[in-house]
Amino acid sequence: MKAGDAVLLLDIYDWLPPYGENALSLESRGLDLAVKVDYDAENEGENVLYRELLFNGVCAFYKSAFPGVPMLDIDYESSKKSPATGTLVEYPDSEVAQAWTAHFGGLRAVKHYRIAFLSENVLLEVFAENVTLSDEQTIPAL
Repeated sequence: MKAGDAVLLLDIYDWLPPYGENALSLESRGLDLAVKVDYDAENEGENVLYRELLFNGVCAFYKSAFPGVPMLDIDYESSKKSPATGTLVEYPDSEVAQAWTAHFGGLRAVKHYRIAFLSENVLLEVFAENVTLSDEQTIPAL
């Protein structure tokens, strides 16, 4: 199946420090997938911050090492555009997303998202109805 061209949705380095994230955690919440991204505050000595990418209506997701061995049979070579690594992209013409949408009889419009977290060396691929980014939050001190 072909992914088609990628469309840039979010450059996480707009809010991450240049060296990237400190930690990454995934939590499944019913049909949602929360991806918590921890990172250092701008000024040294300040608290650690985090933001969440929240994928709603998830029907499938795939997490792997990055770089790594591709396990999904998705053709990305057909894409004419390749946004920078470390960005959240959507593949609007993804044949996989279209297959998921057809599987649900059109009752759910599934989209194909992909992001690589460079410091954690993690590739995340998500098939969901939408995604949102939370506001910046502080991790409480222990």
